[in-house]
Amino acid sequence: MSLFNTVTVPCPVCGEKTEISWAASVNADRRPDLREAILDHSFQSEPCPSCGTAVRLPPHLTYVDLARGNWIVANDVSELPNWQAHEADAKALFDETFGVYAPDPAREMGEGFQPRLVFGWPALREKLLCASLGLNDVDLELLKMAVMRSVPGTPLGEGLTLRLLEGDAETLKLGVTNDATEAWTESIMVPRSVYDDIAGNTEAWAELRGQLANEALVDATRFMVGE
Repeated sequence: MSLFNTVTVPCPVCGEKTEISWAASVNADRRPDLREAILDHSFQSEPCPSCGTAVRLPPHLTYVDLARGNWIVANDVSELPNWQAHEADAKALFDETFGVYAPDPAREMGEGFQPRLVFGWPALREKLLCASLGLNDVDLELLKMAVMRSVPGTPLGEGLTLRLLEGDAETLKLGVTNDATEAWTESIMVPRSVYDDIAGNTEAWAELRGQLANEALVDATRFMVGE
């Protein structure tokens, strides 16, 4: 079930109040249109009735897509410094709803889920793109780390990170993205074969893969923010 509440927020430009449907949960199996809205950046966004500026609430929701194996807790990117506490909460919530403490039918359903935690709309959209493109999100993070090492002068840090913007069978497009504003600047085109090489090389990436594979926050930013 997808659950919504209506909230009134001021426009960041002119101050005019705008009503927006705020999502507490999204079930993409029943509402595939909501998944598409997240992918096209229109979800939980309304134009200001006075100046037309897009007013968008930050995410604070649980996203479920049984068909694609997605169970994701999405929070505002401002909460990233507290990622450890949020990760513990996300793991506990999953255990209660689909994991070890859930009723048998729910636990059986949850066997196909990969519980994840994200901060900000770009990070949530990235997880949905991974599912669409058949990418393993752990291997995608390893790819991004490889790009950060090999491309000199990549302007990261202070809210900027690499995010998957789009892709196909041949190429993956990464962009230097501000997770708070959703704006991205320069992009980097990476042959998908590079991703395939990383995914198939279990020895060279064993240590980093092990640090990510069993966690809810599968994101290179966890290493940048620190503990």
